[in-house]
Amino acid sequence: MQTVESDAPRYDATTIYLHWATAILVALQWLGAQVIDLLPRGPLRIDARSLHIVGGLLLAGLIVGRIIWRLRWGRRLSPDGTRLLALAAKSVHYGLYLLLIGMVVAGVALTWVRGDSIFNVFAIPAYDPGNRALVKQVQGIHETIGNLILVFVGLHVAAALLHHYFWRDRVLARMSHPRSHSELK
Repeated sequence: MQTVESDAPRYDATTIYLHWATAILVALQWLGAQVIDLLPRGPLRIDARSLHIVGGLLLAGLIVGRIIWRLRWGRRLSPDGTRLLALAAKSVHYGLYLLLIGMVVAGVALTWVRGDSIFNVFAIPAYDPGNRALVKQVQGIHETIGNLILVFVGLHVAAALLHHYFWRDRVLARMSHPRSHSELK
């Protein structure tokens, strides 16, 4: 495999921060989703679900911001490695974007069909209050997309670690914080 060993260029600071903010928010959203239904019914569960909904809206804003930034101002770097690896990297990145957008859409749909209370301050009325089958179907879609995101994130992380530890190239350093850039050499 042909790689670039020299001081490879890095992504711009905004791209790096948006990337890591998205990663952290996705992790928090996944962890939150795992505990919501473990909480007793009542104010605590309502607050946890409300935080999850607000986090989903923040994720939507981050995704839109990332796409706009990338299209308008973000630094674009050529992929390292073979054409096949470049195609795989592009596929995983586009897959992650599509899955994240799908997750937000499914989350909005779930909130709409189920109805919800946001911090017991205001209510979102249910689309069809008695239709449990629809709620279950949309919730299943939301959960399936979440599981697919985990798979794609796993592929993304595995590729970054392969680049860093096996191929020993600068791919991981391109998305690192400027202060930690020298530590990744």
